[in-house]
Amino acid sequence: MKENTLTILQTLESQLSHRLEKLWRVFSWCSSILISITAGVLAAEASQDFQITVSGRISISAVVVIVTIYAWAWIRENLRFEKNVRDQIDSIFAEEINYPQLNALRPDKAKFGYKDVTLLLGLVSLVSTWAEFIIEFS
Repeated sequence: MKENTLTILQTLESQLSHRLEKLWRVFSWCSSILISITAGVLAAEASQDFQITVSGRISISAVVVIVTIYAWAWIRENLRFEKNVRDQIDSIFAEEINYPQLNALRPDKAKFGYKDVTLLLGLVSLVSTWAEFIIEFS
């Protein structure tokens, strides 16, 4: 393998590592916030002494929607960068090293990932925020 190719691969691997770490941090940050909101709302609903007002529920819902959409978009952007880096690595392996099978091992081909879980957590937070009204009007 040429030294130039090795340098390119090392740079791409570094970029990939950076993107994967960023993906995890964004997902971890978002999921922690959404789970905390859900737990807080459920704890408040269970309390006899504290009631969440409709305006409070609207505010909580706005935060949930903003955090969910922002995290989803941020994750989507990083996944695009990850895909581009992986495509470049695959190309080098296929052309320079004659190893095209690397493409089959790509974890970014998963059907269910960070974006889906982020949306699901956002939905759960919204449902828990409005559960009392959903049950009452059902």
